Amino acid sequence: MKTSRYIILGIAALLFAGCDGEGFLSNDSPSSMEAASVFSSANRTEQAIYGVYNLLGSNNGYRNRMACGYVGLNTDIEYSTKSSGSGDEPDLMIYNCGTANSRVFSANGADLWSYLNTMIERSNNIIEGLEAYGNVDEDETQAYFLGEALFLRSFAYLEQVKYWGDVPARFVSLAQDPDGVNARKTDRNEVFEQLRVDLIRAAELMPWSPECPGNAKNNVGRANKAAALALLARADLMYAGKAVRPGATGRDVTDENSYAVTFNIEDEQYRKVVYKEVLDACARIIGQEDYKLADDFAEPFKQICADKTDYNQMEHIWVMPFSNGNRGQVLNYNAPKLSSDAQTSCKNILPGYGGGSSNGHICVSPTLVYKFDKNDKRRAVTFVTGQWNYDNASGESSNDTVREAAFPGVDPSANRLYMKHNQINNFYLGKFRFEWMASGRSHTTTDDGVDFPVLRYADVLLMFAEAAIGGIGGDVPVNETGLDAATIFNKVRTRAGLGTVSTVTMNDIINERAFELCGEYVRKYDLMRWGMLREKMVETEATIRQMSADGTRHAMNIGDTIFYKFAYDATLGGWVMDSIYGLAVGETTRPAYAISKNGWFAKDIFNSDSKGYVLGAAQYPIFKDEEQLETRQYWPIYNRYVAASDGALWNNYGYGNE
Repeated sequence: MKTSRYIILGIAALLFAGCDGEGFLSNDSPSSMEAASVFSSANRTEQAIYGVYNLLGSNNGYRNRMACGYVGLNTDIEYSTKSSGSGDEPDLMIYNCGTANSRVFSANGADLWSYLNTMIERSNNIIEGLEAYGNVDEDETQAYFLGEALFLRSFAYLEQVKYWGDVPARFVSLAQDPDGVNARKTDRNEVFEQLRVDLIRAAELMPWSPECPGNAKNNVGRANKAAALALLARADLMYAGKAVRPGATGRDVTDENSYAVTFNIEDEQYRKVVYKEVLDACARIIGQEDYKLADDFAEPFKQICADKTDYNQMEHIWVMPFSNGNRGQVLNYNAPKLSSDAQTSCKNILPGYGGGSSNGHICVSPTLVYKFDKNDKRRAVTFVTGQWNYDNASGESSNDTVREAAFPGVDPSANRLYMKHNQINNFYLGKFRFEWMASGRSHTTTDDGVDFPVLRYADVLLMFAEAAIGGIGGDVPVNETGLDAATIFNKVRTRAGLGTVSTVTMNDIINERAFELCGEYVRKYDLMRWGMLREKMVETEATIRQMSADGTRHAMNIGDTIFYKFAYDATLGGWVMDSIYGLAVGETTRPAYAISKNGWFAKDIFNSDSKGYVLGAAQYPIFKDEEQLETRQYWPIYNRYVAASDGALWNNYGYGNE
């Protein structure tokens, strides 16, 4: 059972569990006597490790901010329905974040900047304590905990670089270096270099998941060798790639207004060294765990929603382990929406749904819908064309005869659970669904306790292929793994039911990562490291505007209407949209078989009074200003922390330091 097997995020750990909220660092370092007592005991060390994990489930952090899209939206393939209008939440989605944005900044320190820095400090304490008192050379359990602490610190630092770019490098605890409380912001390359050292060491200290000790054994919510290697690959790809960097040349970290998109590593030979490290890390995982690629693309996401944790049975390599019912709002924000009637009436009708909140605001971009090959098995999993309703379906048709044909055996006036069609601006992400939850889940008002996925095996395969061809710069490394880029890449294609390629190109990588990883919050950072975020977002915005008008949409060979019928799913006790036609290029006219007397519906998805308004600039914004797609890729460091830093922190890219 999950709550007895591993971290219960939301319950304070016994050690290092407090966050005083007075600043982004809390000096909760133990005394030397306390450290000796804690880190000479495996049980107490594990409690200290829990104190690091605990921060992932804190309020206004990953629990209910980052897991609801703040971590990686908008992109060329993903969109938040909260992007329109004005205010702090839309500003986050459209690249217009300010230095005091209330959705990710808190005056009392309960925010992501504080949590990640506290994770780093707690990890520093554990690392130093274990090195001094843990006997890690002889004790395999303590050695594992040292590797886990290194992994968690690396994860926290990589997240900081993703969100803020250059950050303070503090790899020593405040107990060892009290001046670290005012550590100066430094070039992110210094952080990347330390992550390389730490994650290689973590991978050597930790075994593969089935050999991990105690509660960590075969547990997808705890770090292991594969997790360390996969995170190393992710960090290295970012390091060897491009980034928006401060200064006219991209190197001056104190210039507040200028910027440049440039490689993090200027030396192409050194980029090849880093890409080789990616190859080797991914190859080690592939050699040990190639069984992890699920036969069915939907299975990894069904397992996440059903609260599976058995590492050997899952494609996921590491997830954030939220506790049942009181932490984590993954489905609340990422699952297709339930109408208010469905939320009221469907408690315990959908197998695992406990009556909690359903915001449902993560959608797939209309452009991606039509880019999918219609034979791609990932298509029907990645997005859904409607939301769950519970009523008599008169919104689908007011004609009783039509509804009887569509829902045979159901009284036309009776309420029923069914998937009601949406307009194309609300095609929800489909990888996380209430109907996939495990029976008996404790789903509170907002928290569902579904784990937040971070690393998945298919991503490892695609990272290997990308590194093998030298990434966006074509800096091809020496490949001594015995593995071929196309062979590894084609594993992902074959699982999707698509044809294979003989040679992998960077364009293949860019497209395949969109189809495979949509909705898993990696796309924004892929586009950033390829130096393509601005280009792809502008291109996508232009295409969406073309789709919004009849003439240009029709010129693209895209129709106005989808045709579908309903099929009863006895497992769900509801009716799902079935045999949908009209969502591929060329599917522009009504099929002869799709007639209403046979239970078929025809619905305009570009909408009503003036067709296309749902994709208009005011209704469907994906960014505010083109230049801000570069100057606002990173968030600012919040003004409260800048003001209190005695000059150690500042903002670039024209944010200002008020």
